[in-house]
Amino acid sequence: MAPLLEYDKKIFRLISLGRYEEALWTAEEELCFAESTYGHEHLETAKVFNNLGWICDMLDKKQAAEEYYFKALEIKLIACGGASHELISTLENIVGFLVNQGQLKRARDFLMKLLEVSEVQNKLWRLRKSIYLCQLADIEEELGSVEKAESLLWESLAFMQANYGHEHPNAGRVFAKLGNFFEKHSNLARAEYCYNRSLKLLRKHLPSSHPDVKYIRDGLYNIYSALGINVRVP
Repeated sequence: MAPLLEYDKKIFRLISLGRYEEALWTAEEELCFAESTYGHEHLETAKVFNNLGWICDMLDKKQAAEEYYFKALEIKLIACGGASHELISTLENIVGFLVNQGQLKRARDFLMKLLEVSEVQNKLWRLRKSIYLCQLADIEEELGSVEKAESLLWESLAFMQANYGHEHPNAGRVFAKLGNFFEKHSNLARAEYCYNRSLKLLRKHLPSSHPDVKYIRDGLYNIYSALGINVRVP
């Protein structure tokens, strides 16, 4: 695997320097190496296809990105089966790609697959279920299913609290999502409550300068401004 690791290091370095075309050329070389060394249906080959999709996505080569992502998923399903954690990175990339393309119903289908896969993983991987439920809520809200979106956010919070405890920082992040949801739908009292729950939780884990904390404070500031209340957000 060492040559592939060297390829990956070079690709990530080129991306960090903004040299995306060179990163693409390097990934194409890596694909030739992986296919000749491991075969067309090997997990390592699938990982290279996933990288190629990611790079093409950044280069706005949308058709190529989609083709590479789905090729990666196809190979991973053959090599690992339909319940492996190896599917997660590619499924996440596909969801992000489809959301950015405005293909929300297709993205929703792949999020459902991510939820299915996350259910059978160990506790560390399963933690992602909360994120997927929040993403699904965003999609449902965008599609006009507001009640379903709210229900999914509460489901995400309940999942976190039941499996990782009420003090987990991700529970605080879900409260922030709920605060934003209620703010957008003009339920300012409920929004304030959720933001304050979030702030109380995240302050136990994060410094006041952290972007997540700033997001919540901005939300509270917006609410108090809308209500004409001059309150300093702690």
